[in-house]
Amino acid sequence: MTRRLAAILDADVVGFSRLMGLDEAGTFATLKAHNAEIIVPAITQHHGRVVKFLGDETLAEFGSVVDALSCGIEIQNALVLRNASAPPEHRMIWRIGIHIDDILAEDNDIFGDGVNIAARLQALAPPGGICVSQQVCDQIGTKLEFHATDFGNRRLKNIDHPVRIWHWLPAGQEEIAPEAPSIASVPMQKRPSIAVLPFANMSSVEGQEHFSDGFTDELIATLARCRWLLVAARNSSFSFKGRAIDARRVAEDLSVKYVLEGSVRRSDTKIRITAQLLNGSDGTLLWAERYDRTLADIFEVQDEIASEITGTIEPELGAIEFAALRGSPPHDMTAWEIYLKGLWHLYLFTRDNLETAKDLFEQAIEIDPTFAQAQARLAYVHIQLGWYGPLEEREERICNAIDLAERAIVLDQKEPAAHLALGRGLALDGATQAGIAHLRNAVKLDSSFAQAHFALGQALCYADRPEEGIPEIREAFRLSPRDPHLWTFHNMLAIAHYQLNSMDEAAEAAYTSLRSPNVTFWPAMALAAVLGRQEKIAEAREAVMKLHRFRPGMTQADARREFYFGENAVMGEAFIDQFIADLESAGLPE
Repeated sequence: MTRRLAAILDADVVGFSRLMGLDEAGTFATLKAHNAEIIVPAITQHHGRVVKFLGDETLAEFGSVVDALSCGIEIQNALVLRNASAPPEHRMIWRIGIHIDDILAEDNDIFGDGVNIAARLQALAPPGGICVSQQVCDQIGTKLEFHATDFGNRRLKNIDHPVRIWHWLPAGQEEIAPEAPSIASVPMQKRPSIAVLPFANMSSVEGQEHFSDGFTDELIATLARCRWLLVAARNSSFSFKGRAIDARRVAEDLSVKYVLEGSVRRSDTKIRITAQLLNGSDGTLLWAERYDRTLADIFEVQDEIASEITGTIEPELGAIEFAALRGSPPHDMTAWEIYLKGLWHLYLFTRDNLETAKDLFEQAIEIDPTFAQAQARLAYVHIQLGWYGPLEEREERICNAIDLAERAIVLDQKEPAAHLALGRGLALDGATQAGIAHLRNAVKLDSSFAQAHFALGQALCYADRPEEGIPEIREAFRLSPRDPHLWTFHNMLAIAHYQLNSMDEAAEAAYTSLRSPNVTFWPAMALAAVLGRQEKIAEAREAVMKLHRFRPGMTQADARREFYFGENAVMGEAFIDQFIADLESAGLPE
């Protein structure tokens, strides 16, 4: 064997088995045509060598990474034109992976980790696109116009170190989501169920029935976006309109566990909506709230209050469901029940409880490997353990989180918690733009998902866009005013105002965060930096003392390390330098 440096290109057809099942002869003919007319000529033209064909896979090597990447781009652009005239279901779409590394060569074949990495990158490439390693990007530099998106670090099979990957697609192309299995991710009968009864019109103003009915419709539709909750259909709920009803009768007739009812009262330009959640088994009151608004835009008010009720009910129901399971051993519980128990521990946000949540979500997945929500929440636990656990574990935690979140999305593309976990993981791994895209998707899938709004606001602040991040954080406050992670909402608001040099607002948010349950050292650190910037020396020293009560002996070097996940800074280096300088002014030792 001989050893040499080479750029390796691995290309493979997406869904080849499916295409062969549709038309075996036609698919084989198309594969031969693509190889003979597009792929092999492009490899030859760019001074590469075809190493071998393995079914629908092509492996090639190049002496130059610029040649390899130019070849890959040319191939994918040519295939876009070739596929334009084919019916969508018969289009042959390829993935390409490119890596540069040492290889071992013998008898015209090549071997080694570099070849394996190229194959793994190919499997991670977007259909119709290219996935390259960080080494390829570093070598390319400005030699080639290559607008790729950072997709963070990945743990690749049989590779002992994380590999940072980048995605590229031809102009005008969008990533195609992988096909989800047909199996439901959670057995329908195991999810909590609810019926929303028509809200009673208590208005003195004539003709307001349409508003109360319209609001009920909006609330049903908004709750239905919560994929963990079964919501009775509108026609079923409205069959009880105008009748004296008992929650127990409704629950029995509609086969639901909970009943949500309420009233609408309007007077001139003011409107009051009350809502209450009832236990369907005994009719007891579980939760109630009142919402007062000035009526300007009727649809805006409906949307706003419906999303607020939905955002509040999710954690309320989670707590209620868990209370019934307290003390039950996992071996007597279903995957859904174990999942709920895991959520309860997750929302306590301490390291011990996060480890317990991790174990429970893993048990739920072992029972039901298609449980997308459990995969998504397990990914989220790894992210939180990255914050709450040892610094040296962060890189591995984020790699695990990204891997688990991607599996959850394959299981259920419309699961908001999966996009939340992937978005947060990517943003913490330095792939901020890709992370923001997934977080926007989470918000789009469930506009009442407070954690997704917060995470989007946080990622926007990471990208030095606090003016965009603050409205998302405030939306999280509105949707979940009693959120179990409220301290971090306030803390991120403090950092956003710090970025905007609004120091009084930043200090107020940090003080509020410090008064929240389960708070950690972060708001004390943020407060010290704010007061250091303001040169309020006595108050800054007091903030440093608070910080040291959380983290005895913490130094400026320790504070700097908190902004890193592995080698990746969560925020810009200029921000971190300024923050540490302000901590120095506050009196934090080096």
